[in-house]
Amino acid sequence: MLRAIPQGLEHVMSIDPEILGGEPCFNGTRVPLESVVDNLGAGYSIEEILSDFPSLTEEHIRAVQQWELALARKPAGLEIRAS
Repeated sequence: MLRAIPQGLEHVMSIDPEILGGEPCFNGTRVPLESVVDNLGAGYSIEEILSDFPSLTEEHIRAVQQWELALARKPAGLEIRAS
């Protein structure tokens, strides 16, 4: 379980110890990052994820997709910084 906001997702994520025990969630929701990552990994479309999590926006999902793409392209040993 993640306990920090990954670099590049700071603009759409927050951590509050009172919400899901401090697990990173999307701003203004109780939806954890891991739920969206798992759904994307399972091949769910943006529309399916938004249907399952109506408190999310397309911006939330696209931010996770961009973050995952950046991780996939990251050469070993280099840090990816938020722009």
